[in-house]
Amino acid sequence: MSLALRLSPADLADRERAAESVLAFLRQAEMAGASVEITADAPFLTPEEVAKQLGVSRPTISRRIKAGDLKVIKVGNRNRIPVTEFERFREAYLDEMASALADDF
Repeated sequence: MSLALRLSPADLADRERAAESVLAFLRQAEMAGASVEITADAPFLTPEEVAKQLGVSRPTISRRIKAGDLKVIKVGNRNRIPVTEFERFREAYLDEMASALADDF
C-alpha cells in the first residue's frame, strides 16, 4: 500500500491548512501501518524551457546566464534554473522590455 501527499508552494502559503493536511496524512499513514518519508523538491527548468516560456532563443538565455542575469544551479555539467529564479528573472526581463518599448511611444 502506498500513500502520497504532495503540497505545492501555493498550498504551503496557508500554513494552518497545510499543517492540517499533513497531520491528517500522518494519521492515515499511522492507521495503515505505513512508514512516512518527508522530502522537499525544488522544481527546476532547463534553459530550453526558460527560452520557450519567454519566447527567446536558447543562446539568449545562455548569454544571460553567462552575464549573471539569470542564476543557475549546475547538475553535473548541465544548467538548471530554479522556478523561483525564473519568476524573478521573468519579471525583471518584462520590465526591461517594457522600458525599451516605452521609448518608441
